[in-house]
Amino acid sequence: MFSCWRSSIRAVAHRGRAVAEQEGIGRVTQLGHLLRLGLCHCIPPGEAYAFRLYHREARRNFWDYVFIHEVKAFHRWRGARSGETPASLAMLQDKFRLAEFLGARGVPMATALGTAPRGGVFDPTPYLQTRSRIFCKPNRGSAGRDAFVIKRRGVDIDIFAAKNGVMTKRSSLDCLKRAMARDDFLIQPFLENNPDFAGLCPTEDVVTLRVITEIHPARGMECYCATLEIPNLSNGALKGHIMLPIEVSSGRIASFPGRLPPEIQLNHDAVFDRIGNQTVPFWDSIMESAFRAHRCFPDIYAVAWDYVVTPAGPVMLEGNTGWGATTPQTMYRGLLRDETGTG
Repeated sequence: MFSCWRSSIRAVAHRGRAVAEQEGIGRVTQLGHLLRLGLCHCIPPGEAYAFRLYHREARRNFWDYVFIHEVKAFHRWRGARSGETPASLAMLQDKFRLAEFLGARGVPMATALGTAPRGGVFDPTPYLQTRSRIFCKPNRGSAGRDAFVIKRRGVDIDIFAAKNGVMTKRSSLDCLKRAMARDDFLIQPFLENNPDFAGLCPTEDVVTLRVITEIHPARGMECYCATLEIPNLSNGALKGHIMLPIEVSSGRIASFPGRLPPEIQLNHDAVFDRIGNQTVPFWDSIMESAFRAHRCFPDIYAVAWDYVVTPAGPVMLEGNTGWGATTPQTMYRGLLRDETGTG
């Protein structure tokens, strides 16, 4: 109960002024709504703001949403209903095996240069003889943890930590070795952005695309949502990215549909002004390959497929079954909205 009060007060301190100015709802009123949602329904204040549940009309639909503390249970429930098997989950979690498996079935996959076994000796030098940089990540990791970029600088190498796919700070070989003691590592070339996206990222990082396909119990296989994720380490970025929704039927990049905090909104608007209603290159190929990949796992109800669109075309990085729900639901719809009557 006390944590609800504390987190609600902090949320209002962070978001309340902008909402009051833009929507005319006073901060005391907002706090009352957040406390009612938190104490009565265990809804985190951050997501109450994300889904705009401080509005009376929106609060009527709060059952449509899966909240952050419910995501794991939601995935388990939907997975049990679709009859997911441990074999499929293990394949999707093993990035190296997945790349070989889907690549053999016509899905364009990011090239794996090799693997470094857990706890083994790793020398990046051979991989850097014909390229200037490589990307290293845990073979079974998630959420971009323990990833590294290694760059060749003459006869020396520089190692950088990467978080959520964004190169952040200089690291060391010792840090890389400690991470490699926890899991097998996948070694990949550092991919290049398609020219349509190259100017969007002020760093050397790649713009990624997330497509979530699902096997709906009533409608069959469909695309739940697609999102463009542009690396941006400013304070006004979501998890180090500017995120823009993609119109599934056309591949058109749209503006963020929700109301963000002012500093985040400014960054999103600035990026959207540069890309303005552009269509994602190779969109039809991306959708076809995402559906092709999901048909290989008919027992998995939903998979988030991550892509990079290179100058030569799209390549898939990986598939995730435990994907986060807050951003997709903010951009599209509550994951539980269609559950009534679907069994």
